[in-house]
Amino acid sequence: MEINELIRGTKEYISDRIEQTRKKLLLVYKTTKDENKKFELESTFRQIDKDLQKLELNQFDEKNLIRYGISTQDLEIAMEELMHQKNNPYRILHNIRIEPLTPNTRNEEINAIWSYLQFFGKEYLGLLSEQNLKLDYGHAYQRDQFYTLYNDTLKLVTEYGNINDQIAHAELTNNKEYRSRLIQLQNKQYRDIILRVGKFLKSLQSFIQSIFESEQEGVKALLEPEAIVQIEGSDSSLNGTTTRRALQDLARFVEEFLDYIKIPDISKIEE
Repeated sequence: MEINELIRGTKEYISDRIEQTRKKLLLVYKTTKDENKKFELESTFRQIDKDLQKLELNQFDEKNLIRYGISTQDLEIAMEELMHQKNNPYRILHNIRIEPLTPNTRNEEINAIWSYLQFFGKEYLGLLSEQNLKLDYGHAYQRDQFYTLYNDTLKLVTEYGNINDQIAHAELTNNKEYRSRLIQLQNKQYRDIILRVGKFLKSLQSFIQSIFESEQEGVKALLEPEAIVQIEGSDSSLNGTTTRRALQDLARFVEEFLDYIKIPDISKIEE
């Protein structure tokens, strides 16, 4: 495969490698007191921005690859990985380890939902803060709602796990009538979880889409798109990336999560 074709086919991989370089240099920039070194790094950051733009416009070439230590072999391996992922469309979800909600929770879908929500909390929730996501007034108000929505959703899933534990106890004590009532409650709770998670994700998706649509229309909704994300107390992979890129990554996660739970039309679902 020609090198230019390889570059076009692995743009996301190349972009990630470039962003990794930015992260490393940013750490040096923040810690050095050498003004000359800072000046050099600022020039490098401008070059990185230019290269990312060239990559987007399909103007990135082999000479640019060398600047970031990316070899043709690296691109060939990345291309093979992309071909493999075609059989699994979930680029983000398939890397998340599924943990049981409780030892007594055997519903694989609920365990997956629980694990994905936990991942969201560690990876993305800190992005939805005034520090990391500076927005115009209307979008900032929407942004601030998601902490409550997330915690309410997490609480509902946790309650499902508690019901499972109670069912296990009822089985041990041979309390059949109580177990029967709990199973009915469990079934209702399962449906409630699917709907609640779906609504949470749809709200988040609409929020992100509104920001990008406003930007396309010339409305400055994202006030500092190139600001560097720093989520305190977290080793989130978003740390060191730009706000715009982090928001794009969150959009991908939400899209995959929604596809996983497969709710056809959440707008018609009543509370």
